[in-house]
Amino acid sequence: MLAAAVGLANALNAVFQFGLARILARGEYSLLAALFAVVLIGAVPPLAFQATTARTVASSLAEGRETDAGAYLLGILRAVLVWTAALLALTLVLVPIGAALGLAHPLAIGATAATVAIALVIPVVWGGLQGANRFRDLAGATLLFAGSRLAVGLVIGAAGGGVGVVMLGVAGATALTAAVSVLPLRGLLGYTGWRSLVGREKLATLPNAAAAVGLTALTALATSDLLVAKLAFPSAQAGDYAAASVGARVLLLIPIAVTTVLFPRVAILRDRERERAHLLAGLAAVGITAAVATALLWTLAKPLIDITFGSKYDHASSWLGPLSLAMALYALATVYLYHFLSLGRSRFALVVAGLLVAQLAIFGALHGSPRELIGVQIGVSAATLAAAEAWHLIKHR
Repeated sequence: MLAAAVGLANALNAVFQFGLARILARGEYSLLAALFAVVLIGAVPPLAFQATTARTVASSLAEGRETDAGAYLLGILRAVLVWTAALLALTLVLVPIGAALGLAHPLAIGATAATVAIALVIPVVWGGLQGANRFRDLAGATLLFAGSRLAVGLVIGAAGGGVGVVMLGVAGATALTAAVSVLPLRGLLGYTGWRSLVGREKLATLPNAAAAVGLTALTALATSDLLVAKLAFPSAQAGDYAAASVGARVLLLIPIAVTTVLFPRVAILRDRERERAHLLAGLAAVGITAAVATALLWTLAKPLIDITFGSKYDHASSWLGPLSLAMALYALATVYLYHFLSLGRSRFALVVAGLLVAQLAIFGALHGSPRELIGVQIGVSAATLAAAEAWHLIKHR
């Protein structure tokens, strides 16, 4: 069920990108794609809260401690709401100052910052749904998130709104999703009184920090080429590369359903053989699906680009297949990372961070053409997957 919801949400997100790619000029779409990359990377560190919340709630409920699960969820939600309010206030102060000083695209940048701030809440709530095995509700929230962004984006774009107004609509859709997602947890939250809000659940813990580093670094590995292209290539070529990159990155959504279901289960197995079996099952599911998707994107690249983004992005078709291969390898590495986090083995984050530093150094030398960026992505993604398996074998033994 969750896989079907993620697949449909993937389709809605794709329609969002395809539709705005057709509505906007290539230079504007390049800016939108870059801002979405910022939103994507900015939303990754809070996934550490989802991992921690899901593991804590699942463990508490498995032991019959509903009150502890509800109290923890309320405390962590309070802490993240404080950060959200602070970041929104900071955005409201700094963006007008930046606009007065000549900042380019102030509305787009401010709306992007607001989206990142509001999105801090979603991983906490979704972690609660995940840990409580409320996958039906989680599937609905996933569809709401993608559907609301699609609706506001296309309506605003068709009405002639610029990138800034589109991003403002995305911020509103994010707030709506956060508010609606908490409703199914009212029963769990009802196990404890609102007085538990005075409890001080800490966001800045070592597990949260390690998970945030690992998840952010892995996402940056998969998306940094888009930002490099925006900086290094002419506007039209950057738009073509953005179309190929966005098209290929749909493969990164494949592991979501698998890791979301496996994470709370693996966290309470306490058996290494069963943990390994769950990991192999997740890798098989993601690997087979990603292989089929990569083959389709590679062989049907030109008609797919023409149908989705439009013929003005024709040059993107030659880059879609190779980029899909890199994203498929990153998708497999994602399964490993979530497996490590479910077991509390967070030091692999340092390995991923080291790979990101190496990738950025390589991009500093190789950024003259799309072929160079793609070559770097394929090489680094293969190295990431190999490092993940080596790390697992060492820790498993």
